[in-house]
Amino acid sequence: MLNNILRKAIGVAVVASGAAVATAGARYAGSKRINAAQRLGEALLDTSRLDEASRYTDTESEAALAACAAYLINVAHQASSGITGPPAMDAIGFERKIKSDRTNSTATVITTAHDPEARWQFDVEAPGIARISGSRRLKSSRFTGPKVHMQTPDTVSIRFDNGYSVSIESDLEFSGNLLAVPLKPSTQVFGSASLSDNRRNVGRLKIESNGEVTGTVTRGTEIVGRFEGSLTEGVTFRQYLP
Repeated sequence: MLNNILRKAIGVAVVASGAAVATAGARYAGSKRINAAQRLGEALLDTSRLDEASRYTDTESEAALAACAAYLINVAHQASSGITGPPAMDAIGFERKIKSDRTNSTATVITTAHDPEARWQFDVEAPGIARISGSRRLKSSRFTGPKVHMQTPDTVSIRFDNGYSVSIESDLEFSGNLLAVPLKPSTQVFGSASLSDNRRNVGRLKIESNGEVTGTVTRGTEIVGRFEGSLTEGVTFRQYLP
């Protein structure tokens, strides 16, 4: 029988704090429009969760899968946070490259469509960790005064250098109101994600509009871990001992 022993806690969605978002909002509100491909590429280069995942792939693959889910949520949030109006778009077919001086990782983002929905293909080389490839769509967006709402489905494949691989599909939405809290604009993220790996783990993650996070990772017919918490208070992945 599964028991409720908490083996380790993985911060699943470490999104920007209120102060950080406020700084970002102040910076971008008074500057030129954010380039969507540039912002996506910069978000993709934050691979610290994948470095964490690589340490669990051999013995605790369910924890590795959870860390990959954290990577995707962080990318999705960072790519949208601080956007206060329609982002600038590269020309269709333009290949934008962004490199991290800290990790030497490189992201390539190609804009593949503008209408009826914006689309991007991306590829990330994280030396010594993994290669990430996938696509993003801006399925819908509304910018009304200080109010922002975006729906951005993602499809991501992560192939680790040690042979471990993960596939993730998400349908996440973002909403924000720069005037909701004086000088503290916030971005809310909600939606769902489905994930699987080549170790028979299958996960489902749900983020409610109030930030509450629920979900499970199963292997065969058994639940091997559960997501608990909220984006505001912190999210953990609770592994179950057999």
